[in-house]
Amino acid sequence: MTKSETDIHWNNRAIAEKNPEKVNIGDTVQREVEFSFIRKHLDTTARVLEVGCGNGFLTSRLRNLVGFVDAFDYAENMVLQARRLVGEENNRFFHDNVLEPKNLQGPYDIILCVRVLINLKNLAEQRRALANMARALRPGGKLILLEGFNNGFSALTDLRGRLGLPPLTPAPINFYSSYDEFLPSVRELFDIDEEFHTGMFDFLTRVVYPLLVGPDAVAEAGDFHHRIASLAQTFNPDSLRPMARLIGLALIHRT
Repeated sequence: MTKSETDIHWNNRAIAEKNPEKVNIGDTVQREVEFSFIRKHLDTTARVLEVGCGNGFLTSRLRNLVGFVDAFDYAENMVLQARRLVGEENNRFFHDNVLEPKNLQGPYDIILCVRVLINLKNLAEQRRALANMARALRPGGKLILLEGFNNGFSALTDLRGRLGLPPLTPAPINFYSSYDEFLPSVRELFDIDEEFHTGMFDFLTRVVYPLLVGPDAVAEAGDFHHRIASLAQTFNPDSLRPMARLIGLALIHRT
C-alpha cells in the first residue's frame, strides 16, 4: 500500500526524536494514565499482539507482565529502533499493516491497540482495522483499545472558547472519528467489558493549566502534568467523560 503523509511522519519521527521515551507520544504523563487502564486487563500467561508498537517502549513493559508479545508497526524505522533499543526476549518485533496484516501468528489472547486508529485515513479504514483485529483474536479474547475521538476535542474547544482560550486543534496527521459513529462497528464484534476515559486529565491539562499559566506557556508534559497525574487517575467522574480526548475500551471478542 502507498504510505500516507501520516505513515511517513512516523517513519521519520523514529529517527528525528532523540528521546526514546517521547518517540511514540510526547506527553509521557498521559502515557502513564493510559497504562493504568491497560495493566489491569493483562494476564501473566497471555499471548499478546501489540498493534502499532512504535519504538517498543510499551512492549518493554508488556513483556514483563504477560506470556509473550508479538509487536508490529507500519513504520520500518520504528521496528528497527525497537529491535535495537528493546531487543527480543519473550517478544517479537516485525513490520506489518493493520489494514492488510500478513505476518501475524494468532490467534491471540489479548490485542492491544493504543492511539493507532487515529493514524488511518477515515472511518472506513478504522472499521477495517477493527475487523482485522477481531479475526486475529481468539473467541472470548480481549481487545484493549484506546483511541481518540472528535467528541472530546469539540467539548474542550467549546469550554475553552467561553473562557477566552484558543481552540484545541487536533494534530493534522490524525483522523478523529465520532465515537457514536465508531461504536456500532465495535458492538457488531465485541461485548464491552469496561470503558475508560481521560476526562479529568484533559480538563486539568487542556483547560485549568492554560488558565493558570497562559496558553502560550503550556508545556507538553510539564510539572503541572506530573502533579495532577494521581488526581486524574483517582478521581475521574463520568460527568467529565464528554471532555475526554481519549476513550479506552476493554472488549471481549464475541464467540
